[in-house]
Amino acid sequence: MANDLAHIDTGTEVEAYQGRMFLKPALHDSDVVVICGGWYILPPCCNTQDRDLFFQNMRWVRTATIACAEFCPQAIIAVQTPPVDCNFALCKYTLKKAKAYDKRRVIGVNSINAMRANQLFCSITGSDPATTSTPVVGGTGRCTRVPVFSAAKAGNFPQTQAECLTRLVREADDIICKVKSNNEQGHLSVGFATARCVVNIMKGLFEKPMFLDSALVEQADPKKCYDLKMCATPLTMGKGGIAEYAVPTLNEFEMKTLEDSKFHISDQYLL
Repeated sequence: MANDLAHIDTGTEVEAYQGRMFLKPALHDSDVVVICGGWYILPPCCNTQDRDLFFQNMRWVRTATIACAEFCPQAIIAVQTPPVDCNFALCKYTLKKAKAYDKRRVIGVNSINAMRANQLFCSITGSDPATTSTPVVGGTGRCTRVPVFSAAKAGNFPQTQAECLTRLVREADDIICKVKSNNEQGHLSVGFATARCVVNIMKGLFEKPMFLDSALVEQADPKKCYDLKMCATPLTMGKGGIAEYAVPTLNEFEMKTLEDSKFHISDQYLL
C-alpha cells in the first residue's frame, strides 16, 4: 500500500512501518497521529456489541497512545478505531496517566456521522452539501449520535422528516452492513470522511483556523455543552489544537434525543 501511495504526484513522502518495534521511528516528531485500524466489525457485524468490539481493539489503542505519549507528546491525536466513544476515553485516560494529556490535542473522529447527516439533509432540501453543514453532537455510536438538523437552517423543514432522518443517521452502520450482505461497513465513505478531517486538522496547524463539522472532545465548559464533559460538537482547529468549541443550539426534539442518549454516552466512557 505504501508503494502504491508513493506513486501519487504530491510533495508528501510515504514511508511504511510494521510492528511495535518501529513505533518510535514512525511517530517521532509527528504533528498529527491518527489511531485507526484494529478489529473492524465482521460477520455477524450487525449484532456485534460495542463492548465486545472495544475489548478486541483496546490493546492496540492503548499501545499506540503510550507510544504517542513517549515519542510525540506534542502531536494531535485523532482516534478513529471503533468504537470511537470508548477508545477516545481510553486514549484520554492513558495520556493522563503518562502526564501527557492536553484536551486541545485529543479528538475522536466523528466526521462520517456529520457527513451522512449532511448528505441526507441536502438530498431532502436540495441544498448544496459544499455550503451546508449539519453538525452531530453527543457521541459517535449508534445510540449516542444526535444530528442537529435545526442548525442547518433550511427554512421549512418538517419535524417528522427530521425525526426520520435522525433514525437513518443512527442506523446507517447497520443499513450499510445489511446491504453488503452482513459482511462489512462503508469503508470508502469512512475513509473519505476521516481523510477530510485530518486534512482540516493539518490546515489548522499550518495555514489558518479550520472548521471541523463534528469531533468528540473534552469540552472546556460542560455547562455550555448540555452538561456533558465529553461530547461531540463542531470545532475550530488552530495552531495549538482546538481553538474554539462551536456548541449548537438544539430544538426540543434534539434535546430530548440527547437526554435519552446520555445514559449510553456515560456507559461508553466507563467501559
